[in-house]
Amino acid sequence: MKVRMILSSLSFYVQLLLGKMLGISYVVQYLRNPNPLVTAKLLRAFGAKIGDATTFKRTIFLDNVFEDENSAGDFSHLVIGNNCYIGDCVYLDLADEIVIKNNVVISGQVSFVTHADCNRSKELKVLFPRTRGRIVVKDGSWIAFGATLLQGISLGERAVIAANSLVNKDVDDFSLWGGVPAVKIRDLEHGTQL
Repeated sequence: MKVRMILSSLSFYVQLLLGKMLGISYVVQYLRNPNPLVTAKLLRAFGAKIGDATTFKRTIFLDNVFEDENSAGDFSHLVIGNNCYIGDCVYLDLADEIVIKNNVVISGQVSFVTHADCNRSKELKVLFPRTRGRIVVKDGSWIAFGATLLQGISLGERAVIAANSLVNKDVDDFSLWGGVPAVKIRDLEHGTQL
C-alpha cells in the first residue's frame, strides 16, 4: 500500500510538471487514460475544486476547457464536493460551470452538456443561436449509467436519474426521473427502495 501511494505521488508530480510545460491540452489528453489515484490531484492543480474522498473510476472526457469562447483555460468551471464517485467515461463540457455537491454518485458514461452551438454553419447559427448554462447536482443524488444532463438545469437533493435519460429541466428533491426527455416517475421518501 505504501509503495502504491509513493508511486501515485510520483506519477502526479510527473503529470503536473508535464502539464505546466506542455499546457492544459496535455492534461486534458492525459485524463482520458489516467492513473485514477492522480485524477483529483491533477484537476485541483489546474483550477478545479474537488472535495475530500471524491474518487474517479478512470477515464474522464473534458471538453471546451481551452478552445471555446467561454473557456476558462483551466478546470475552474468544475466544482465537485466531498465523498463523490465519478464513474468511467464521464463527459464534462466546461463551457460553463458544473457544480456537483456532496455524496453524489455519477455512473459511467454520464454526460454534462453546458452549451449548445451551431457556429460552424452560418444558416443554423441564425436559427439556433448559442446558449449555455451551468449544471448543478445537489447533495446525495445518483445519476445512472448513460444519462445526459443539459445546460441550465439543477438536480434536487437526493434525486435519482434513471439510466439513459435526458434531463432538460430542473428535477425536484427526493424524486425519481427517467426517459427521453426525463419526466418525474415518482417521489422518494427517506430510505425508499428503488
